[in-house]
Amino acid sequence: MVSLCLGGEGVSADLKTIAAEPDPAKRARLALTNGERATTQAGDKCRASDFEACTALLAEVRESVELALQSLQATGVDPARRPGRYKEAEIQTRRILHLLVDLKTYIHPEDEADYESVRRRVSDINDRLLSAIMGKKKPRPKKK
Repeated sequence: MVSLCLGGEGVSADLKTIAAEPDPAKRARLALTNGERATTQAGDKCRASDFEACTALLAEVRESVELALQSLQATGVDPARRPGRYKEAEIQTRRILHLLVDLKTYIHPEDEADYESVRRRVSDINDRLLSAIMGKKKPRPKKK
């Protein structure tokens, strides 16, 4: 299970609002949209040499993607049987990964470890989503 701490500092008000969304499918979609926005903003901040803001935004990217995975799991949907939401999430996390790769050239050398940590986590979640879609279907419960 993914552990997520949304009460800490550095988490934007947007992410806190998203985490409060009662519908897990909508929460996952909003979290990934927030992650993509934060990745784009992190790139802008890095290009402007505002490395502290860039690092904070990268942490928000990680938390957004983790929240999305946690929310998708909370839906209780078998992704092998009904892959729609998982596939959308996989596509969006892949898009975030591409943005992160483009961002690497602007990362300050001291922040490279943080950047790599975020990139690896997003990549891991992307792989988990893809594996869930491609995995074996769980047997349906038998009717009595």
